[in-house]
Amino acid sequence: KRMADMDLTEEEKRILEGEEGEPKRISIRILKRIGEIKGADRFIPIASAHLVGCSYQIAGEAGIEIYKKLAEQGARVSVPTTLDPGSIDFERWREFKTPEEYAERQIIIGDLLEKMGVIPLWTCTPYYLLNVPLFGQDLAWSESSAVVFVNSVIGARTNRMSAYVDLCASILGKVPRFGLHLPEERRGEILVELDRELSDLFSDVHFPVLGYLIGQIAEDKIPVIAGIKKANFDQLKAFSAAAASTGSAALCHIVGITPEAPSSERAFSGRDPVKRIRVGINEMRKMMESMSTYDGGEVDVVGIGCPHASIDQIRRYAELLRGRKIKESVELWICTNEMVEKMARRMSYIDTIERAGGKMMVGTCLNDCPLSKWNFQYLVTDSGKFAYYTPTTVGTKCYFTTTKACIEAAIKGRIEGE
Repeated sequence: KRMADMDLTEEEKRILEGEEGEPKRISIRILKRIGEIKGADRFIPIASAHLVGCSYQIAGEAGIEIYKKLAEQGARVSVPTTLDPGSIDFERWREFKTPEEYAERQIIIGDLLEKMGVIPLWTCTPYYLLNVPLFGQDLAWSESSAVVFVNSVIGARTNRMSAYVDLCASILGKVPRFGLHLPEERRGEILVELDRELSDLFSDVHFPVLGYLIGQIAEDKIPVIAGIKKANFDQLKAFSAAAASTGSAALCHIVGITPEAPSSERAFSGRDPVKRIRVGINEMRKMMESMSTYDGGEVDVVGIGCPHASIDQIRRYAELLRGRKIKESVELWICTNEMVEKMARRMSYIDTIERAGGKMMVGTCLNDCPLSKWNFQYLVTDSGKFAYYTPTTVGTKCYFTTTKACIEAAIKGRIEGE
């Protein structure tokens, strides 16, 4: 078929003619054009969507105008649709020195999207709650870390959507069928094998480091990783975020861990890898060193909870902080979503954190907020994604380390090189 030959149902033809309103007509026109460029044969229904253009930092004034127009035209999402983090903590934006006029613009975006029926979850981890995909379901998700997670760990199917295109898909309730929606496009292409010594000691801190490395070496290929013996949700979340940050990854197979890779042979669909890469302790050590932009010493702010912290992570932070005090000159910010924050507060974890001097940053994160008034110079994190982005988004030097070392840095006011 030629690029323009997407097959449309009678219903889709009516939508294209505007019989179901202008928002759907605009949405199908945009998605149809993308499908034609990508060689899609038809549209397929989606189970849910997740939007990234909800942050004022991303959407700006142009986004507000777009959302106003769509809302005035009666736009409504057709499938369950959640929101990525916004640019403010909606309850505590003053505490984070957010300019009032900036907060007002973010609130307008939230109100407009809610009028369209979007669920205001404000998180990069919607798969924890309220938007939990099933294996094999087709989705329209943006937020690169969530895309890698749901494709890889859950086995749902979505391409990396972009701002506004994701909203078009949620309004239409469909996407063009191409890319990772096709089973044949999901098979592994390169094999990444961990050395036995590395495999035996693999722990929390290694997941974001390996993800950081995978994003760089995979290029546009789907990696299959062999040698990880076990992994939990939070570890795979950290891996996914780092892999998505340093490259174009949307899907990674981990042999014996992720559902489409019960074996290396299955992950490759019986084909041979086009490339084999060995990763050992030396490669991981060099990668971890490269994730920091200074050698240690002074600390202004410690940022953890990227992607948004789970209830179990917050429990761990509380245990590390119990009976201790963060140095007065240091900020400790923990990012999470509103529902996890409420449960953690009910379980007294946040009481412990706040008594120590830590702050919860809810519905947003350091990458999305205007922080110039803080004049931060040195940031410490356990997040591969923060390590990659904060030198430009926050404008600080960054030191990547373990979660425990992050807490110690907040208490001592300095980080020691490891």
